[in-house]
Amino acid sequence: MNCGRLTESVYDRSVVKVIKTASEKNRKFYDSAGPGADCAVFGHDGTCTGRLVSGQASACGHGEDAAARAFTAAANNAAASVCGPLLHAYANLTLTIPEKLREIKVRRLLAQAAQEAEQVRIPLLSVNVQTLGCVEEPVASCVVSAYTEAAGFRGAGADEDIVMTKWIAAEGTAVIADRRFEALCGRYPADLVEAAVNFKRFLSVVPEAATAQVSNVSAMQVVREGGIFGGLWSLAAGNGVGLVADLKRIPVRQETIEVCEFFDINPYELLGGGSLLMTTPDGGALVDALKAQGIAAAVIGRTVPGKDRVVRYEDETRYLEPARGDEIFKI
Repeated sequence: MNCGRLTESVYDRSVVKVIKTASEKNRKFYDSAGPGADCAVFGHDGTCTGRLVSGQASACGHGEDAAARAFTAAANNAAASVCGPLLHAYANLTLTIPEKLREIKVRRLLAQAAQEAEQVRIPLLSVNVQTLGCVEEPVASCVVSAYTEAAGFRGAGADEDIVMTKWIAAEGTAVIADRRFEALCGRYPADLVEAAVNFKRFLSVVPEAATAQVSNVSAMQVVREGGIFGGLWSLAAGNGVGLVADLKRIPVRQETIEVCEFFDINPYELLGGGSLLMTTPDGGALVDALKAQGIAAAVIGRTVPGKDRVVRYEDETRYLEPARGDEIFKI
């Protein structure tokens, strides 16, 4: 594909057509904005009140899920920012692609993003696709904006439970397994590697955020870059508390263990999209509420007075530090 913007015909058949067919919400926006529009102005019915919420994220990769992962991460960040529902939510997606990428690949990238948007009912308001010669693989950036009438979280205090949803490193495991599928199949059964790739189905935390918003949660922290250790640090630093987490109580899947052992990387510092950290006075009640919605969760630690942020494993103690990159960049 030539450098610069897509031609009108390519944009119409590989962007607009793909996005519009995903849902009625997407179709409404694209019928209003028109194909390839850089800006659109929409009227409203007078119900847009409250504060504006904005979540953003980016992702890259040689596969077909970069745009979908960027969208999901941005939606996760927006959903976990307030203790109430998002109103009039929409997403803006920018996709930068290499010259060598075929048009069918662009369609597949955007089709996956559109499917994610349909699942969480957040339409893709605009999609900008650029071709650059200096880019080696697709790079996606997404911003999800919405209004909310809900207040922000009150903030975590000392002596509250820390609850984690799902398991660590789901996104990192899926990306690595997809990218190094053949190498991993040389050591492990193909069904194990395929299961690792399919972790990408569990990356949205919008459902658990909705449950947490009505469950006396004091703070939420999306886990992503820097893995669970990075997420724990951000949770504590953002609320001005210390914490103690028990490594044995942090959920991890066997597929993640195998992938990380193969490449000699730390699963606790690997891209953790798909997991949400929450603080609450009653972690057991929150875990029960999440499990009632079919969402796996566990109490993994507790906030404490002071600034120490530590992870314990039996008699050993590790002091956490701010995340410096992510283990995925070693692959």
